[in-house]
Amino acid sequence: MTERSKDLLLAAVCLLLASVIVFFITRGMVPVAAAICVAPFLGYAVAKAFDDRVLSLSFLLVVSFVIPVAAHYLYSVPTGLFMDALVVFNLTVMLCSAMNGKRSRNHLTPDLIIAIGVWVLYCFLEVFNPNARIGVWFNSMRGVALYFILVVIIVQLAIEDFDQLMKVLGLWSVLIMVAFLKMMYQRFVGWTPGDSYFLNVMDGKRTHIIYYGTRFFSIYSDAANCGGGMGVAAAVYAVLGLHDDRIMHRIWWFIVAACALVGMFLSGTRSALPVPVAAILVYLVLNKNVRLMVPVGLALALAVGILAFTDIGQSNTFIRRARTIFEKNEDPSYLLRKQNQAELRKILKTMPFGNSLGMSAGRAQKHGDYGPVTYYPTDSWLVFIWVETGIVGLICYLLVMAYILMKGCWIIFFQLKDKKLIGVMAGLMGGVFGLLVMSTNNEVLQIPNNIFLFLSLAVIFTSPQLEERMQAKQIENGKESIVHNGGL
Repeated sequence: MTERSKDLLLAAVCLLLASVIVFFITRGMVPVAAAICVAPFLGYAVAKAFDDRVLSLSFLLVVSFVIPVAAHYLYSVPTGLFMDALVVFNLTVMLCSAMNGKRSRNHLTPDLIIAIGVWVLYCFLEVFNPNARIGVWFNSMRGVALYFILVVIIVQLAIEDFDQLMKVLGLWSVLIMVAFLKMMYQRFVGWTPGDSYFLNVMDGKRTHIIYYGTRFFSIYSDAANCGGGMGVAAAVYAVLGLHDDRIMHRIWWFIVAACALVGMFLSGTRSALPVPVAAILVYLVLNKNVRLMVPVGLALALAVGILAFTDIGQSNTFIRRARTIFEKNEDPSYLLRKQNQAELRKILKTMPFGNSLGMSAGRAQKHGDYGPVTYYPTDSWLVFIWVETGIVGLICYLLVMAYILMKGCWIIFFQLKDKKLIGVMAGLMGGVFGLLVMSTNNEVLQIPNNIFLFLSLAVIFTSPQLEERMQAKQIENGKESIVHNGGL
């Protein structure tokens, strides 16, 4: 086919598409017209993803941010199916690349996958729980266990060098800024239709517009998840700013960290406060930088001291709310949680394997289970695991996570040599610890926060291989420099 024939064919196709789009628009079928407009670009992106695994992973990250806000608009649509589709698509892309020799399957870390596999197996066995409902069990198991192992596999097959990791973290920073801008819109402009539906129809107003003010939730499912996501982003991107020697990148990381910190306070979530504190403390220990440890440690101690022992900033709503974290014994919310957990402890003595996945609190009552355990809210991620999988499941989960965290810290502290890589990995591990600390008070390990945790653990375990690639690239660049300068 000649070039002229190709041009004529392309023009004919474009004219046909334009005619079809105009046809649907004139008949009021705008969504169909929009879908036709997007289809060619989407098709190109899908085809491109098979050649660029990081692009495929990027789709997954973007969708993880879209799903919570989409649930406030498409309330009659099971939005989790979009996540399922992206996970399956990414697995297809990664496995095809590995089978075609474009990517080594040896990059997978067996110890991490086996550890997670133990937890996945336990969650699969929960289907035999007498209280299990097959559909409910599967829906809950996806978020609790299945995504964990699948996202880790996807990330380890997708990211093969440090530059790719920084691109992914760059994309995540853009998503965090989008979330921050949405929060600013809520704060200074007002609620969108989806926000209003969440507040008024889904009863979000009861926990988000309360006596001390409004808790903003941005594009997250609720303010607690927003506070956790913003808190961990504040710590991680502050660390990236310390370790990036490119001035413009460093400025961007610090801007993202500052905005995320503001977003954390605007969420009004007290339990998010320990997230950046725990993250920075873990980072300082793993980074082994004593000179940085002293001033940062003193700054954190000063901030905590001001909240705990003074009345400074008491006129500010968010600071006043944050200060109550040090007054737990006078906090009705905290006391109620403790009372609920005491009652659950009595009930769960006879339920060592829990009430089955998806069958806790109001979730169970929606499916006809009105047993005694369903009348108490779970309130936190660990209590959620305890109620749905029992004390046996909670112990299994804690042992798996303990092994993963200890092995990850050992890798960063003893195996890695490159200071920049150590700093980034220590920052990511700090973020993981921060989210896990918050999980003792909130069900914070939901999309997209859980995806960030899975991604962080995946790259921490492959960081020795990332370091090898960094060293090989430095040697290769050094040889090219010698050749360029006429040394060989």
